[in-house]
Amino acid sequence: MRLLVLGGTRFLGRAIVDEAVRRGYDVTTFTRGLSGEPRPGAEALHGDRTSLGDLSGLAKRDWDAVIDTSVLAPAHVAASAGLLAHHAGHYTYVSSLRAYRDWPRSGVDEDSPTHECPPDAAGDLTYGVLKAGSERAAARAFPGRCLLVRAGVIVGPHETPPRLPWWLERVAAGGQILAPGRPDDGIRLIDVRDLAAWIIDNARRQIPGAVDIPGSDRSTFGDLLAACVDVTSAHRGGPVPELVWTAHEILLDAGVQPWWELPIWAPPVADWAGTWQVSGERARMTGMHYRRLTDTVRDTWAWLRQGTAATGGPAAEVAAAQLGAKVGVGLDPARERKILATSR
Repeated sequence: MRLLVLGGTRFLGRAIVDEAVRRGYDVTTFTRGLSGEPRPGAEALHGDRTSLGDLSGLAKRDWDAVIDTSVLAPAHVAASAGLLAHHAGHYTYVSSLRAYRDWPRSGVDEDSPTHECPPDAAGDLTYGVLKAGSERAAARAFPGRCLLVRAGVIVGPHETPPRLPWWLERVAAGGQILAPGRPDDGIRLIDVRDLAAWIIDNARRQIPGAVDIPGSDRSTFGDLLAACVDVTSAHRGGPVPELVWTAHEILLDAGVQPWWELPIWAPPVADWAGTWQVSGERARMTGMHYRRLTDTVRDTWAWLRQGTAATGGPAAEVAAAQLGAKVGVGLDPARERKILATSR
């Protein structure tokens, strides 16, 4: 299969390219060359998708399928998809559950309404609105041959933003750890490698329409943090971690921001009530399989350890704070200590 990946050097794009190369496909990436090194085995083309001049070179070749992993305004997705409409058999656009108008306040399925946004919108848009408009742009350029992938929380090696990595580094630091809610609270996560394999499978099959990928419904927050404790145990130089499960109400009263300050935490209140209530039936019917959460946690920790060994990275006590600081992920250690002291 001749595959063009728009993106392809970071997280999901990287995983897609690596999996396609592993399968022996003819893979080409188109990026600005700013967010990562080209992947081995793939042809790397460089250009700016906001420039029609840079895009025009893509129309000199034909592709069996295009996979678009970008976060660009709908107008730019419309430009690239429109240019490729007569040069590719199928277009996959990686969207998000954020494209739904009512998520995460309410549960959704593929027929739920998305945000209002025209396919030629430009300028400063919120993430969910941008994704909804970009879906329309891709689908308009490739009617009946466009797959819209509405993904939930993607985790795993090379993760960005670093939600699971933050938890791993925080647990590795040890001591009392602010754990949100109850250990039996459900969560749904998607290993990036599972999603990449599914996307490639269905790009090859050229399936159309929207598919929600919410993650496995068999995991809890307790499972996640227990796995983090287990995999980091051999590398712990500090105090033994103690998970202090703290009621949602206490955390909210303390002003802790769900989802970001305590990554993946979605409390059972109005604004977050539907977070994990997403239909995954269409994903299952189209071949989506989820590996064990423990395998994802183990492999993500191994990737983090490789990076630490290669760079002489920060000590565990400060690694979690540094890891998420640039993108606003993770709870400030001083705030965590204060909440722990006052919540007893």
